[in-house]
Amino acid sequence: MALQLYHRWHCPYSKRVRDYIEQQGLGDRIAFVEIGEVDGAEAELEALTGRTQVPCLVIDGTPKLESRDIVAWLEANLAGGGAAARP
Repeated sequence: MALQLYHRWHCPYSKRVRDYIEQQGLGDRIAFVEIGEVDGAEAELEALTGRTQVPCLVIDGTPKLESRDIVAWLEANLAGGGAAARP
């Protein structure tokens, strides 16, 4: 499963998601893309979602917006022992 997190360092909602990822030890499973630091990342995000809202977790090419929804998905599918969490 390919996971990318589009985020901004100064965004409190992005921080909420990054903190959860760190607490759960999931950082090695997710590619982090800071849209202010990676050339073309903001345009990629806008092409994918129609906006530049962060955080955005891209799951196998499908975007998920809203920090609470992202954390809930991570909990259910990676950290919480869901099917995707098993090796």
